[in-house]
Amino acid sequence: MKILMSLSRNLGILLILILMQQTTLCAQDIENNYQTRTLAEVSFEPLKNFKINLLPELRFEEDFTLDKYLIEGEVVYKAKKFLSLGASYRFGGNLREDKDTEYFNRFGLSATVKKDFNRFEAAFRLRYTNDSDDDISNQVYMRYKASVEYDIQNCKLTPFVGIEAFQEVPDAGLYKVRYLAGMDYKLFKNNYLGLNYKLDYFHNEYKNNHIVSARYKIKF
Repeated sequence: MKILMSLSRNLGILLILILMQQTTLCAQDIENNYQTRTLAEVSFEPLKNFKINLLPELRFEEDFTLDKYLIEGEVVYKAKKFLSLGASYRFGGNLREDKDTEYFNRFGLSATVKKDFNRFEAAFRLRYTNDSDDDISNQVYMRYKASVEYDIQNCKLTPFVGIEAFQEVPDAGLYKVRYLAGMDYKLFKNNYLGLNYKLDYFHNEYKNNHIVSARYKIKF
């Protein structure tokens, strides 16, 4: 609990510093990129406290042409009631004009802490990965994600908000910050349809990414 509050406070301070910095960029021309994504999430538990997630995904450019396709597998172990440990692997293809498709591999190791407050669920995830979730590079990142979702009583909608910081390793520079908001809708038992919006604010570039994603989730 104390760890979660401390990490959330540090992210809050980081957010304030970023907003202060943004005021100095008002006179600059900022490049805005728009993307859409569709993905599925299939989740099942073969053993007690173990969960496997499969996540195929398609990513589209602003004109809805296919940009990348990928599939990710993740194994999650529930070590404690409030703590989960995960390992993931992602394989994908980057479609390029007048060139062969560029294939890439990504890995991730994560730890997630969750805590319920009445009908709110707060979570903090720490992830070590070579995936910046945009351009393909060999850079390694620490990703810090804090999120809150709200379980509306007698309602199939579950809204959520979050913030995620991407820190380059080993030089410890801030690469970007992601703000996100969305909701999941329960269609029927163990089947969910989700929609969310992400804004990627790049720290050392005059660039923003606007991402709209649709997701279908099923649990077995």
